[in-house]
Amino acid sequence: MGLVNLNIHPRSTSGKNANRRSRAAGRVPAVVYGNDRTSENLALDAYEFKTAMTKLHGRSAIFSLLQEGVEDEHIALMREVQRNPVTDEVLHVDFYEIPRGQEVVVAVQVSVIGMNADVKSGEGSVALSLDAIELSCRPSQLPEVIEIDITEMVLNDKVFVKDVKVPVGEIVTDPEMLVLNIKPASIFEEEVVEEEGLEGEEGAEGEEGEEGAEGGEEKTEE
Repeated sequence: MGLVNLNIHPRSTSGKNANRRSRAAGRVPAVVYGNDRTSENLALDAYEFKTAMTKLHGRSAIFSLLQEGVEDEHIALMREVQRNPVTDEVLHVDFYEIPRGQEVVVAVQVSVIGMNADVKSGEGSVALSLDAIELSCRPSQLPEVIEIDITEMVLNDKVFVKDVKVPVGEIVTDPEMLVLNIKPASIFEEEVVEEEGLEGEEGAEGEEGEEGAEGGEEKTEE
């Protein structure tokens, strides 16, 4: 997977007021830090960052942070994105710089592929238990997604982490964790029928109780 390029701008001020001014100017306050370097305040172009995130669709990515007039680039993982809980506006971004040649552990999104006969016929459905798997690899080798093909699976088949194959790197997630299974549709139908039956019984009991109460009132009036 190629690196995702982002232009960065130096930022000499910090604090709520300074960050608010940066956002008003169309930039997102950010910071890049690492084990062998001091933290550095910077700013991103808000539109460019939003466009990059939209194209990724939640997939894992390594970012190349480029600054005009500076030859060295920062190869970094995005560790945290702070958003306004009401407007969803990006308030701040944290990047972790990766030393060159060092492997990183990243949660890579699971992507279900293939046409499954039981799912297509409506006899089953895909029950996803794990939406990401942690992978250790070099930044340049990081896959965008980990694909799991369900074409040959049948009802009640399960895929555990230990069954997943990746082209590069090493999976570090617990191998016994369930990733997905093909769940029979009848299970869902039975659950719905049982719930409807319980609701019907409760309704009948309520009606009987009301009739009893009305009968009691009529006898009292006599």
